[in-house]
Amino acid sequence: MKYFLSTLFLLFCFSSAAQVQQLPEDFDETVLRNMEKWHAPGLGLAIVKDGQTILTKGYGVKSFDTMDPVNENTLFQAGSTTKAFAAMSIAMLIDQGKAAWDDPIIKHIPEFKMKDPYVQNNLTIRDAFSHNSGVGQLSNINMFIGQDIDETWALMADVDQSATFRQRWEYNNTTFALSGRVVERLSGLKFHEFVKKNILDPLGMDDTHLLDEDVRSDPNRAQAHQHYNGADYQISYPYIEYTQSAGMINSTPVDMAKWMKFLLAKGEWSGERLVAAEHIEEMMSPQMLLEPADIYPAATTYDHDYYSYGLAWFVHDFRGRKMAMHTGSIDGMIAIIGLIPEENIGVYVFINSDHIEYRHALMYQVIDTLLGRDDTDWSEKIYPVYHPETETEDEKESFPSVEPQELVGTYKLAGSYPLNIEMEGSVLTARTGVVVFDLSRNEAGRYQFKIPETKNVPWERFLDIELNDNGGVSKVTLGGLPYKKQ
Repeated sequence: MKYFLSTLFLLFCFSSAAQVQQLPEDFDETVLRNMEKWHAPGLGLAIVKDGQTILTKGYGVKSFDTMDPVNENTLFQAGSTTKAFAAMSIAMLIDQGKAAWDDPIIKHIPEFKMKDPYVQNNLTIRDAFSHNSGVGQLSNINMFIGQDIDETWALMADVDQSATFRQRWEYNNTTFALSGRVVERLSGLKFHEFVKKNILDPLGMDDTHLLDEDVRSDPNRAQAHQHYNGADYQISYPYIEYTQSAGMINSTPVDMAKWMKFLLAKGEWSGERLVAAEHIEEMMSPQMLLEPADIYPAATTYDHDYYSYGLAWFVHDFRGRKMAMHTGSIDGMIAIIGLIPEENIGVYVFINSDHIEYRHALMYQVIDTLLGRDDTDWSEKIYPVYHPETETEDEKESFPSVEPQELVGTYKLAGSYPLNIEMEGSVLTARTGVVVFDLSRNEAGRYQFKIPETKNVPWERFLDIELNDNGGVSKVTLGGLPYKKQ
């Protein structure tokens, strides 16, 4: 859909900041042009430097259904950039003498269980925040298909280590969500109550929310979208309440500008210290070295001297300076935050569609501009990484020819909810945890998931099938996880 027409430029761009002279005159036109190239429906942008807001602005539309424009106060889902709020909450409790980064989780949540007793007894708050548990993808998936956090944690007692404890970085939302429960146990408040009382209210982040009811009642809310096979689709707004501390903040460019200024001021706000500066330094210090190629393809477009993870932050070099950043990704919504503490620069980008990696490009481009550099077109540099040339017919995969009724059955994976595939009439469904999908074969013969409530929206998730020697179904793979047929 061609939605960024020059005649609609003024309609689709809204700004609350006056200090835009530090940006090129054609900045807005460049953003809009790149949004169209990357298929971004709407975008929220916040830029701060030296304690001042350079820009808070909205581009594009909140919804393809309404075509209402984004502005600087439009609410977006922040995804895993939420994690820094969880780390900040723990830091404030440390200041109160109630916790320490190296406290074992089990000290505050005695009922917590893991399969490896040593990991169970020694997993610390620091480990959870730096993804050092050695338990990876399985628990991430369980978090998003479970009934509640306690039920999800119970499954971890059957989850094998995918890596040695503290030896390899394994991104894990489930262990990270423990931080929210720690905050609740130590403060006597719900996680969202603690964040509001100690962070949002003092900073005046009045349009930032953690509760679904507050998000859905906001009339200025961006809708989630997906771009698939050349078309754009509006999808259901993503929200999983019990994962608040791992990724459920909803916020605006104006509010995120305040958050970044607070972080860059190392915990001071309006002359008052809200958290010790040393904690912010610790959060943004390397805890685990990483290989860029294992993290984001965009990271491979820059020759890093080092790449690491801190406490709820990726930490690496950029233009000879330390950069702290994090992405946020959930169905139909993405975000990114990037800070250069040495230069007092902060950039935050929201986009209301799946994995539109213009977020990286725009962040790098703005930072370069504020550093006085114009030698790299980051959109042009990063775009081919995420959009390789179309594969030839000879390169296309072939998939086993399996009739729908052959898939019916129960599939199990230790440490996870069973996958039940059922058929009623001609409708094939897959259920795992509380999530139910329709399954249908595409033209290539591959079974594709569809959400029953939005059947007209293609979902780029597939069921991969493995056959036994007799040609029967022996295993299916969902989200990279192998489920064996019982």
